[in-house]
Amino acid sequence: MSNLEYRMKNIRDEAFKKKKEESNAIYSKMLKHKAEASARYGWDRIMEIVSPDLRKRFFRQQQLLTNSLLENDPDEIIKQSEGMMRGITALVEYVSEQGFEELDPNIWITKHHKLGVQILIALDRDALAKCAAICQAEPPSLYFSINEIFCMVPEDTFDLKKKFKESFGDVRIISRKPIDIDKESQNFIEDEILY
Repeated sequence: MSNLEYRMKNIRDEAFKKKKEESNAIYSKMLKHKAEASARYGWDRIMEIVSPDLRKRFFRQQQLLTNSLLENDPDEIIKQSEGMMRGITALVEYVSEQGFEELDPNIWITKHHKLGVQILIALDRDALAKCAAICQAEPPSLYFSINEIFCMVPEDTFDLKKKFKESFGDVRIISRKPIDIDKESQNFIEDEILY
């Protein structure tokens, strides 16, 4: 049976569809778990803090998940998503055991990918003092208040944003619905890239 025939059989199979829905739910749960960890500590910050061995094992797990997503195998997606959740939990536990505190909800943190510098953004005056303390404890770091950033943005940018809002309104994502690539690809011309 060719790869295309195998995929078409799975698309029509109800048990496969149910397993795919379950794998999508578990994958979404893993993404939520990752977002929560990122909100608590800052994802780039977590990856800087953890040991090289733990980071290496986590990246391997991430690659296994990526491979399972590319293969579109629901059982493997479930297995690797659960592995990722355990890995994220291990990262958070390690960071916590090393004595690093959770971020204030009024602090955003990221890493400048070209400079390799940790950037902290304070959303209010109280968070600004905490950002300064984190920058001293975790060099190389820079911090800004959100007002400083707004002052750096040209006014034309805000005018453009207003025009887009008038034309398109507020766009919000209310739910995420996975798309079955195999099913959608039947509407397009066959190409070796799709298969």
